Amino acid sequence: MYGRSFGSVLDACATSYGRQEALVRGDLRPSYAEVMDGIRRTGRALRGLGLEPGDRVAFVMSDSLDLVNMMYGALWAGLTIVPLNARLQLDDHVYMVKDSGARALAFNAYTAERGHGILEQADVEFAIATDAADVPSGGLLLGDLVADQDGGPGAPEVDAESECWIQYTGGTTGFPKGALHSHRTFLSAMLSCAFELDVQPGERHVHCAPLTHSGMAYFLPVWMRGGTNILLPGFDPARLLDTIEREHATSTLMVPTMLYVLLDGAEIDKYNLTSLRTLSYGAAPMSRERLEQALDAFGPVFLQGYGQTEAPMQITVLNKRDHLLAAERPELLSSCGRPVTISEVRIAGDDLSSLPDGEVGEIVVRGPHVTLGYVNKPEETADAIRDGWLCTGDLGRRDDDGYVYIVDRKKDMIISGGFNVYPGEVEKALTTHPAVGAVCVVGVPDEKWGEAVKAVVVCEEGSTANPEDLIAYVKERKGSVMAPKSVDIVDQIPLTSVGKYDKQALRQRYWAGRERAVH
Repeated sequence: MYGRSFGSVLDACATSYGRQEALVRGDLRPSYAEVMDGIRRTGRALRGLGLEPGDRVAFVMSDSLDLVNMMYGALWAGLTIVPLNARLQLDDHVYMVKDSGARALAFNAYTAERGHGILEQADVEFAIATDAADVPSGGLLLGDLVADQDGGPGAPEVDAESECWIQYTGGTTGFPKGALHSHRTFLSAMLSCAFELDVQPGERHVHCAPLTHSGMAYFLPVWMRGGTNILLPGFDPARLLDTIEREHATSTLMVPTMLYVLLDGAEIDKYNLTSLRTLSYGAAPMSRERLEQALDAFGPVFLQGYGQTEAPMQITVLNKRDHLLAAERPELLSSCGRPVTISEVRIAGDDLSSLPDGEVGEIVVRGPHVTLGYVNKPEETADAIRDGWLCTGDLGRRDDDGYVYIVDRKKDMIISGGFNVYPGEVEKALTTHPAVGAVCVVGVPDEKWGEAVKAVVVCEEGSTANPEDLIAYVKERKGSVMAPKSVDIVDQIPLTSVGKYDKQALRQRYWAGRERAVH
């Protein structure tokens, strides 16, 4: 099938904007021509190893020019990228590398220890390090690989239906699921982001969210509009605000947790932020009260995107005009907006039929950007994609004007600080603790995290447990994202009529009196 490939779009950006500033990272300010030279050299080096379309390249790397070269070089070459979230634990990374069948693994100095840990447990054909000191036995140095490569245009021809991206998300069984995207689905999402997220010609976007996570929603769209991607090494409130002022940045994207930190601790009034046109937020619900506070602090610059890894950032959008309308209709700040142009969205019953406005049902979506399915998981793919509709697992309602409101989750999932946490994974870790007899994990409201992970634990007879010790136990095994923020030690956990843990009853204890069961 004819269609644009990721590589052809990158080449087109370089042709159109070659001399313009493409990237800012510290003291580095390469042009489009210079950045594309590195991307193409990396892509050709990967193909020179014998990697072909359909082969998968995993990488665990901090935001840097090396990450841009590796991620977009692999995409340019028609290979499939498997980004690994650096905040996850070793076991998760090993599982993802094995499950995806990745032939190559790349890492930089910041993640070298993790890269070596993965290599000890996963059989990877090519191990690529960015620093000479980190090259493992039999491994490769990225600089040596690209040294003699051609940096000129000419992306390999790739079918638009070919796979190009596997992004892992949590699994209800305790194992991550790899959502598979093709060039068609991925580029459809990126083109929609450029339009729906109000990316303008010459956009100057500051990235404080990881490029391998939500930051991806802006990176290519900014280049499509001849703009500049400004990379920060992480989220630091003062550095972010200083960068917006100094670089005359026009947009940035945050998860609500970042916004809360800015509102609670940063001295916003000290900075000249008049260049900022768009402050996008997403990846987790945001409370109406905090959003009203943010509007007072930053002005009418807010835009909310709702999506999933399976339909990246593009299910609904609450645009800047909607935020202004909220002055007369404050309930709109509890909405996730209206469907984006490329998405057909339905509030559906169990048979996928459309429910009347006002009724609560599952939010389902279809469009050209929806995932092809989950890698090696046909049953979960069949559950998630039915008759062409992606079943999001989110329960919502739609009002008479078409605004969608998320009210709960059908799936057993918690969104904490913009990251998906599946209780089954946390429960599985806690049950290995010798003092834990039974455990049930739920999400509870939290002003900072949106939702916080809470474990409700019954101790083994004759044993005692300290909540702080249990939190540290999970953190050591699953990482800080998965670790509970609090633990309640109880005598018993409520059961349903069929003898299962009654999570709905548990959640109601903590969400009582709130208008919706997500924060």
